[in-house]
Amino acid sequence: MRILLVVYDNGSYIHWFSQGLAYIAAVLREKGCEVTIYNQDKFHYPDDDLREYLDREKFDLVGVGVIAGYYQYRKLLKISAAINESKNRPFYVIGGHGPSPEPVYFLKKPRRMRL
Repeated sequence: MRILLVVYDNGSYIHWFSQGLAYIAAVLREKGCEVTIYNQDKFHYPDDDLREYLDREKFDLVGVGVIAGYYQYRKLLKISAAINESKNRPFYVIGGHGPSPEPVYFLKKPRRMRL
């Protein structure tokens, strides 16, 4: 199974790789999955670049984790749009401190989003 984990751009010039995402990647690799990290935060890729990347590469699953907050929520909507508009649209999983306590709300906003 090919899995893409997305680190969203938090708008800062100080990059901190998510420890939770690293744990998830390690467990998935131990289970035999091919895991790729798309690090939007470090390289400040525009949101549309993710759609173009997903058009070129085929993944079975894309995972995004966000913390709570309005900025992160807006970023999640943009990332969701890029994933949903890609021609190879993979299954999409969100998690983290933002969506976990309010899953119904997050399922209603971004189209076809899965928790």
